[in-house]
Amino acid sequence: MEDILDKLTGYTFALRDALERTSEANERPKITKHLAAAAEMYALLHMHQSTDAIAHIVKVESRIHGWSNLSGETGEKVSKKWLEFIDAAGMEL
Repeated sequence: MEDILDKLTGYTFALRDALERTSEANERPKITKHLAAAAEMYALLHMHQSTDAIAHIVKVESRIHGWSNLSGETGEKVSKKWLEFIDAAGMEL
């Protein structure tokens, strides 16, 4: 579980950096929603100690990541960190 939480933390910080650095106003609400989902996943993982508790959120977040990628280098970092988290959690997209 520790590795999963570490990867989720990396993803969360990548989102925070993206929010701070984006010059695209239309990306801010998307990033904020991703941050809220990351917080919910962290809490559920902490409470239940099982990835089953976050399966529904991962499915929704994966679709959102697939539909509208964030722009630039920070967007690429967010995508990379998301995939690292999914891999560590053993979840399929």
